[in-house]
Amino acid sequence: MGFFDDFGKKISSAGQEAIAKTKELADVAKINSNISDEENKIKTAYSEIGKKYFENHSEDSEEDYEAQIAVIKEAMEKIKAYEQQIVEIKGVVKCPNCGAENSKTAAFCATCGTALPVPVTESVEATEQNVVEKKCPNCGEVINDGAAFCAKCGTKIEEEQ
Repeated sequence: MGFFDDFGKKISSAGQEAIAKTKELADVAKINSNISDEENKIKTAYSEIGKKYFENHSEDSEEDYEAQIAVIKEAMEKIKAYEQQIVEIKGVVKCPNCGAENSKTAAFCATCGTALPVPVTESVEATEQNVVEKKCPNCGEVINDGAAFCAKCGTKIEEEQ
């Protein structure tokens, strides 16, 4: 029975070593996580310092920072342009007060009640163009120029001469 006793001790010892190694790895992982958390705090603080410097000195920056400030300003302009593209794709109007998205036809923000700006392109086009809209004879839907059929009911549109 000595063989089984030795075998049992070896298995028990191996199990305890595995447990110890697992605990060691878990402790190391936890400490590495703590280190990562502290590094993130440092990065955040650096970022906040940089942001405050930019806000306070974007117009009168020291020569050492002019290139980075130019990069930030250019990126901010691109972000505004990208946000405007998203608004146009979605077909909405952003509230100038709270930033909420509203229907293009809304006169007031549904979130905060602020009066929404009238899109310049639509109002200018409407006043400049006194064009009579072409309508479907069957359902009355407005027909796009050059359309051969009504998009709503499918009626064939006759060309006017």
